[in-house]
Amino acid sequence: MPRPARPVKPGRAATGVPSRHPVALVLTALALVVCVAGCVSMPTGGPVFSYAITQSPGAENQGYLQIIPEPPGDGWNPTQVVQGFLTASASFADRQQVARKYLTTAASNGWRPSWSAAVFSGNGPQVGDWTYPDPGKRNETTVTVSGTLQARLSASGAYAVPSGSGTQAQQPVTFTLVKVGTQWRISSVPPSQLLLTSVEFAADYQLRNLYFVDPGMHFLVPDPVYVPMQATSADLMSGLVQDLIQQPHDWLAGGAHTAFPSGTKLLGDVTVAGGLATVDLGGAIAKAQDPVPEQASAQILATLSESGEGQPNVQSVALYVNGKPWFPPRTSDNVVQNSNAALTIPDGSSSEFYYLDSGGNVWRRKGAAGPAVNVERIGSGYSAIAVSPDGHYLAALRDGTLYTGLLGGPLIKRDGSGYTSMSWDDSDNVWATTGGDLFMLRGSVTPQSAQSPQFAQVTVNVAQLSGEPVNGQITAVRVAPDGVRVALVMGGQSGTTLAFGAIGAGPTAQSRAGQVTLMQITLSPFYVQGEETSFSAVTWYGPDNVITLGKNITAQGPVLTEYSVNGGSPATMSTDADITSVTASAGGELIAGAKGGVLLADASTSGAWASIGTGLAPAYPG
Repeated sequence: MPRPARPVKPGRAATGVPSRHPVALVLTALALVVCVAGCVSMPTGGPVFSYAITQSPGAENQGYLQIIPEPPGDGWNPTQVVQGFLTASASFADRQQVARKYLTTAASNGWRPSWSAAVFSGNGPQVGDWTYPDPGKRNETTVTVSGTLQARLSASGAYAVPSGSGTQAQQPVTFTLVKVGTQWRISSVPPSQLLLTSVEFAADYQLRNLYFVDPGMHFLVPDPVYVPMQATSADLMSGLVQDLIQQPHDWLAGGAHTAFPSGTKLLGDVTVAGGLATVDLGGAIAKAQDPVPEQASAQILATLSESGEGQPNVQSVALYVNGKPWFPPRTSDNVVQNSNAALTIPDGSSSEFYYLDSGGNVWRRKGAAGPAVNVERIGSGYSAIAVSPDGHYLAALRDGTLYTGLLGGPLIKRDGSGYTSMSWDDSDNVWATTGGDLFMLRGSVTPQSAQSPQFAQVTVNVAQLSGEPVNGQITAVRVAPDGVRVALVMGGQSGTTLAFGAIGAGPTAQSRAGQVTLMQITLSPFYVQGEETSFSAVTWYGPDNVITLGKNITAQGPVLTEYSVNGGSPATMSTDADITSVTASAGGELIAGAKGGVLLADASTSGAWASIGTGLAPAYPG
C-alpha cells in the first residue's frame, strides 16, 4: 500500500507546521486494515494494483476509512495552506465547506468542484515552495503543484488511464495566494478538478454502475464509474441521474447510448424516502413518445437501486415530468416503478449446455443431471463448438478452420485459417480470433452465399480509449450477454492480459464488397495483467463477472479465477488436475472438459467437481 503524500487530517506541530508523518502512518495502517476486509483492483496503465476501497457495485456495506478535513491554522505559510486545501478538498463531507475556508470569498464563490479529479501516483501530488511573482509585493505569492498522473476522473466519474506506460507528468497547477489580514488564503484555484493522492482516491471513492442502453434497445449495459462516498444523498443521486441524461463519454460510448432525448433536464434534486427515489425531469423528454420515458425510467431504477456506502437503499422510482406524475405502462395509474419491464440486464443464463462426443455428435443437456439429447452429427476432429444465444446457430473449430451453420443443419467453411476461439453475440454474429487478430463474421451464411463479399471476415480493431492500438496478440474472445461488451485474452512478451471492451463502429476500409465499416472494440480501463497466472480462455459468469482458465498448469491443475468486470477483488476457485476447458452460465453449473474425454460439473464455484459422464468441448450458448 503506498504512503500518502500529504496528511489526511492536517494537525499542528509545535512549530505551526501541519503534522505529516504520524497521521500518514495511521492512514497507512487503517488502509491496510480496510484492504484485509475487501480490496478492489484499481486500473492503471501497467499491472493492476490493489488499493483499499469499500465495495464494488451491489456489495455489502462495510466500514471504510473516512477523510476528516481540518481548517487552516494560524500562521500557516502558503505551502502549508495549499497542502491543507488539497487534503480538505478530497473530502466531500458537508459539501466541502472546510475546504472553502482555505479560499478567499471570491475564489470560494467561483469554485464548483465536481467528481472530476486528477489521481496521482507515488508520492504525488507534490506541493512546491512558495515564490513571489513580484518581489516588491509580499502580500501575493504562488505555489506550484506537480507530480505523475495515474489516472483522470471525469465529471461523470469515468476513469481513464494515460496511454503508453500508464503514467505521465501532470501539467503543473499554480495556486495564487493573497494575504487576508494576517493569514494566507488561496485566490486562484482550479475551478472543478480535484488533485488527489491514490490513497485519498481509494479512501473516498466507490464504484457504482451507470446503466445505458444497447443499440437494439433491449438491454441495459453497465458502465462502472467512481463516485464520492461522502457526497450527500441528494448530490450523489442527482449526479448519477445527470450522468444518465448525457451520452456516455468513456470506453462504452461507441457501444451503448442513453434513452434520454437530447435536451432533457433534471428539475431539482433527486429525493429518496422509504426506498422510493423521486425524479422530476423536464426539457426534451416532455415531448418524447413511448417507450422513451419507460426506457429512461428503467435506466434510472437500475442505476439508483444499487446500494452504496452510506447511501439510502433505493427499491423503486417515481418519475415526474415537469412536475406531473408519469405512469409506467401496466401499472394501473401507479406512479411507482419497481421493475425494469422495458429493458433488462441480461445475465446469459441458460439451463442447457452443449458438447461433443468422440464420434463427432453434438449433444444438448439440461443441467448436469438432465438427459442428453443428440442434436446432430458434424463429424470427427472438431476441438471446440459455440452455440448462438438464441440456439439457432452453431460454430465449430477443426484444425484451425472455422465452420458455421444452422444448429442441426450443414456446416459451412468460412474464410481464414488458424482460428483459436469463437463466441456469438445476440445478433447471430460470430467473433473469432486467428493469428492474433480478431474478426467478426455473419452467422446467417448459406452454402450459396458463403463466398459473397457481405459474408467475408470483418476486421475488428482493438484500441485504447485514446485511440492508440493495443500491442500484443488476441488469443481468446467472449462476448458478454448484452452483446455490447467483450472479454479478451491478449498475449504479449510480458505474459497475457485479461481485458474488457465495448463493441462499436470503426473506420471504413476497402474490401471485396467495396467500402465497408470495420468494427472496433474500445478497451475499458479495468483489466488484469497476468503475473503469476497466464490466461488461456475466458467465459462470462453473469453480467458483471468472468471466469478465466489459467494457461500455466500447477500441481492441482490449471488455475480458475473469477474476476469482476469493474475491477472488484478476484476469487481463485478450486480446480481439478485434469481440466482442459470450462464454460459457465449465471445460475447454472460450471461445466468443464477434462482429459480422457470426461465432463466435470461444479454446482457453484465451490470447487466440488464431479464427473457427469463423457464428452468434449462443453459450451453454454454465447
